[in-house]
Amino acid sequence: MTVVCLLLWAASNPVVAGCFDKREAGMDWSGCQKTNKMLDESNFSGSRFDDANLALSSLDDSNFKGASLVKTDLTRATARRSRFEGADLTKSVGYRAVFDEAILEKTNLAKSEYFRASFRDARITDTDWSRSELGRVDFSAAQLNGVSFQYSNLSRVIFSETKLENVDFEGAYTYLTHVEKVDLRAVKNLSQLQLNLSCGDLQTRLPKGLWIPDTWPCEE
Repeated sequence: MTVVCLLLWAASNPVVAGCFDKREAGMDWSGCQKTNKMLDESNFSGSRFDDANLALSSLDDSNFKGASLVKTDLTRATARRSRFEGADLTKSVGYRAVFDEAILEKTNLAKSEYFRASFRDARITDTDWSRSELGRVDFSAAQLNGVSFQYSNLSRVIFSETKLENVDFEGAYTYLTHVEKVDLRAVKNLSQLQLNLSCGDLQTRLPKGLWIPDTWPCEE
């Protein structure tokens, strides 16, 4: 009878494997609650954080190469100067998260939500950021090359002094997106309608065949 009770208790109280394991490369914190933790300078390469809650945690100067962060909650977390090469952040959430000076290369951020997040001075290359919610994200002075924003919400995004090469804007929503003084000549699939919705100025460089809207510069 006692054994049966223990089995029933275990079934009703599943333990998420690895939640109490020390932080190291290749570990599994999937589904774990790690909110408001100091996890700076960690080696999380090849680790799993699927469905984990890392909200408000400090992850600065950490290594997430090849890590899986599918549906991870990064709300108000910081990952300054951290590396995410080959990481999978599909459907992750990072409201007001800070990724300043982070490196994202061949990273998957499709269907993610990073409203009001900061990626200032970040290096983002060959990254899928399609069908995502990126309203008011700050990409000031960042370097973006080979990034797909297909069908993403880029409303009020700040591209100030941002370098954009081979960035795909197909179907992206660009309401009041700031492209003042930005060179857009090397981007892909940018339409005149998207420019008409955005905010630029006479120093914005446009792809061939597009023209400066009469509404530029936007009113304060």
